[in-house]
Amino acid sequence: MKIKLISVAIEKSNLSFPLGALCIETAIKSDEELNNNTKVETLLYDLEDNPKLIASYIINENVEMVGLSIYLWNREWFDSFTNEITRLNPNIFIFAGGSEVSANTNSFDLNKYKFLIAGEGEESTIIAIKKLLHGEKLISNGIISKDNPSLTYSPNIDLSTLKSPLLSNICNPFLFEDCSILWEMTRGCPFRCGFCFESKGLRSVRNYPFERIEKELDYIVNSGVKDVFVLDPTFNIDKKRTLKILNLIKEKAPFIHFTFEIRAELLDQDLAIAFSNIFCSLQIGLQSIHSEVLKSVNRSFNKSLFKEKITLLEKLNLVYGLDLIIGLPHDNLQLFKESLDFTVFCKPSNIDIFILSLLPGTKIYEDVNKFNINYNHKSPYTFIESPSYSKEDIIEALKIKKGCDYFYTKGNAVMFIKVICDTFEITPSTLFYDFNCFLDNNYSEEEVNNIDIFELQDIFINQLFEKQKLNDDYKKALLSYIELHQGLSFYLDVAASPILSLWYDPNVLSLLDNTNIHNFIKKNKSFKNKKDYYITGEPGNIDIIEY
Repeated sequence: MKIKLISVAIEKSNLSFPLGALCIETAIKSDEELNNNTKVETLLYDLEDNPKLIASYIINENVEMVGLSIYLWNREWFDSFTNEITRLNPNIFIFAGGSEVSANTNSFDLNKYKFLIAGEGEESTIIAIKKLLHGEKLISNGIISKDNPSLTYSPNIDLSTLKSPLLSNICNPFLFEDCSILWEMTRGCPFRCGFCFESKGLRSVRNYPFERIEKELDYIVNSGVKDVFVLDPTFNIDKKRTLKILNLIKEKAPFIHFTFEIRAELLDQDLAIAFSNIFCSLQIGLQSIHSEVLKSVNRSFNKSLFKEKITLLEKLNLVYGLDLIIGLPHDNLQLFKESLDFTVFCKPSNIDIFILSLLPGTKIYEDVNKFNINYNHKSPYTFIESPSYSKEDIIEALKIKKGCDYFYTKGNAVMFIKVICDTFEITPSTLFYDFNCFLDNNYSEEEVNNIDIFELQDIFINQLFEKQKLNDDYKKALLSYIELHQGLSFYLDVAASPILSLWYDPNVLSLLDNTNIHNFIKKNKSFKNKKDYYITGEPGNIDIIEY
């Protein structure tokens, strides 16, 4: 039997590595009977690929079975693919797994799918394919079919029994010099956040054996991988294990970049230092700073504790990002602005803002009537409005999000946004909203994506000065400070120095890191004419020298 496993990513990025499908391919090839009776291959596409053309290609390959890895972001793509491939060949066997299948099983037509897999798929998929080969009914836990349409979930797997896709060489077609991959070290989560697929699962974390992790890391290093996104929703849940893995990475992979998802409240000095000893960035789910909002999704927040933990990262110059969600129960536009303003002053390198998705299978989905939330009932199940969050307010929140995405994250504004806000006496959320309006009123989307973000920032800031009529001393100080940090960002990104034209010596400008701009211009005089500077040196030892 010839089998194609299909994965569809949002885009070609570090998240496009088809780990889910590769795990199924590994399981099939690790089973002696199936390895002798099937030929299986994983194919990777993204949302830009035409699903109908891919369906035609699959048919021309004389494939007998197709396995789909379905998530909320690719559901529509796979619906189109499935309709087309069944039109071209009604006899082809189609099966599917993935979080969208597990969470929203009843939305799939069993007239088109031979079987669906709910839960972890390695063992259940093997059972289902063997039953097909033997002509048996497709009945077993985690297998949904016409023979047994009732929803059951595959039992959690003993991870020590699973073969590694990396060590089995299954991943080789997707490994190349400087590539990015996903790396799974654990499954499960001890928390029950109401918006997450884990909210109804067992509160347990299962670890892959450390020996496997060590061998996989060696394999990753030897494969020339550049960037690794660690698939673990709470990497620092077990301090001892976390430190052991970080020390291993320090020893074996000092030049590979790792991204970890962590909980801020579980940080301490030892962990922060261990993270600082490797090349990594951390992503932290804040979501909101308001207790009533977070309580509705089984989360909590202690502002002073959070600041304390973030300060640990800041002092060690660690790169970290924070996440926020628009549309949680009891949230509103003003509370979102307050959460965003707090987030900005935590000085993350990036801020990721998501509009709430009411994912089937989550606690918040079950409570949707309780909270009187209106949402899109088709994937991606996006929030529309609630009693506290009108459609108009959502539109404004999304404008703020867009402004933040461009000005703060894409524009690397972490080091100078506070000085901007102090100068014009506005909040970050107001700045982001105004910047979005500036973009919408002056540029097409294509222009925004093609014009240098630093140029857009400069034009916008100059317009703010024109509107507010501040004296020239503020303009000289702020624009020089922004240019200094834009230049440093450019230098660290491309290892080439721009020419910096400044009204102040860079060492004097650095006082703005910790000084209010009003006091700065009282105590420091600008040059009579701008002076040019260039940047030299290595990260951690940079010099800014006058031309």
